[in-house]
Amino acid sequence: MNLITFFLRGSKWGFAFAVLCGMLSGAGSAGLISLINAVLAGHPPAGAAWRFVGFGVLALGTRVASQTILNNLQQGVLQEMREDLVRRILAAPLRRLEESGGHRLLAVLTEDVLVISNSLLSIPHIFINAAIIVGCLSYLAWLSPRIFLALLAFGVVGFLSYRLPVARAMGSLRAARDTQDTLYKHLSSVIHGVKELKLHPGRRGAFLKDSLGETTSAMRRLNTYCFNIFAATSSWGMFLFFGFIGLLLFVLPVDGADSGGTLVGYTLTVLYLQQPLDGLMSNVPYLGRGGVSLRKIEKLSKLSEDPKTDLVHLLPASTSFNRLELVDVTHSYHREREDSRFTLGPISLTLNKGELVFLVGGNGSGKTTLAKLLTGLYSPESGEVRLDGVPITEQEQERYRQCFSTVFSDFYLFESLLGLAPTDLVPRARQYLERLHLNHKVKIHDDGTLSTTDLSQGQRKRLALLTAWLEDRPIFVFDEWGADQDPIFKEVFYTELLPELKQAGKTVLAISHDDRYFHVADRVLHLESGKLLPEENAAPSSVQQRAS
Repeated sequence: MNLITFFLRGSKWGFAFAVLCGMLSGAGSAGLISLINAVLAGHPPAGAAWRFVGFGVLALGTRVASQTILNNLQQGVLQEMREDLVRRILAAPLRRLEESGGHRLLAVLTEDVLVISNSLLSIPHIFINAAIIVGCLSYLAWLSPRIFLALLAFGVVGFLSYRLPVARAMGSLRAARDTQDTLYKHLSSVIHGVKELKLHPGRRGAFLKDSLGETTSAMRRLNTYCFNIFAATSSWGMFLFFGFIGLLLFVLPVDGADSGGTLVGYTLTVLYLQQPLDGLMSNVPYLGRGGVSLRKIEKLSKLSEDPKTDLVHLLPASTSFNRLELVDVTHSYHREREDSRFTLGPISLTLNKGELVFLVGGNGSGKTTLAKLLTGLYSPESGEVRLDGVPITEQEQERYRQCFSTVFSDFYLFESLLGLAPTDLVPRARQYLERLHLNHKVKIHDDGTLSTTDLSQGQRKRLALLTAWLEDRPIFVFDEWGADQDPIFKEVFYTELLPELKQAGKTVLAISHDDRYFHVADRVLHLESGKLLPEENAAPSSVQQRAS
């Protein structure tokens, strides 16, 4: 029912009209059966041939109309689902997405969307077949109410014998879908860890046998079990048809002057019902998988409370500021291989316009987390973030984030200048390419697309820096940007590019371990175990280099 409700989001009136057409198609099919039965019994009505044509046209035309409408609704619902799902992911807090896991998001965006697509494709056939069944059952009730009651009783027994094993199969479907999250995690390991797996046969063998092998075996076992049940119950349903015909022919008494015609009519109609009923039962597995996937999507949707945020029409952020403050800000999270939560803060920090600040600290000290708090990607659990003395509320988060241009260590490089005006920026971007020593590697087309992003990590970071430059926002945050650069370009970055940003009135926060360049900073902040040390103790090397 959840899947049907989801399908109804497209257009309730369109759906109602499609169901009406389906019912007319079922009535037309029942009329054909009735007419065929009358002709076979030797009592053809007047104008039987024209009636046959009329019923055939009604059944065919309304069936096509119903299926066409439902197919259009299905495609509209799928489009809305995809867009809404991506919108919800973009609106969800970053911490929730990270805790959910990239492999789970990937499974929902690929596997679950595809499964629901296949499930929705089956819904038009289900309603059309259901309409045919209702029409045929109505004809059988008119033909002989007493036999129809026996048919209903037989159908209830058949439904119960079908429903009980199917309920167990649904449990296996849910378990298989949960196991699929783990499978996507392993597949991600293959993509990102292929070099390590190639270099270590022992690791490769353990991965194939223990990690991937066990997961795929579990999925095979669960899916085989549930689909075998579906196959058995479908065959059992088909056998019930012949069982009822046997009862009708040899057990149930048929009274009346036209008992032979009644038997023929019931036999023809029950045999005709085989196809639509088989269509219904064969679509049950798809509906079951669709229901499981829909629950996964609904669970992901709960990560965001405001999926309708229109990112396109947000007003631009201010292009300048004077003071950015973190006031007793804290944020806690689980770190790898630790049971307790790590707490960053309380942090009190002020960044002024036109400052060049370095942030240093050991691995796991919370530097990147602090940068995400600063840029509004994380929300503080306590304390305040203030811009020019004004606290940043949840409603202002989106506007506040537009103050920052960033290059994080795990940055993503798009293949075009998305969100920027290429006609105005392409000439300047080409100048930046030359200065970044990338003009011989990458070309920027007039529409803003890049000729390639298949570059070394250091060169990709330079392209990310180019994008940050073009955004031209008041605050720049660089997370270990120089880690993958050659010594020559690292020198250019620290001694030329960063000072130029400062001279342009930009505020720069650079996370770095390159202590030989600390002298270019106005301040060096030191983070240790989630605590910001007093600035006078933060960077003695900086003081020494300045004195020299």
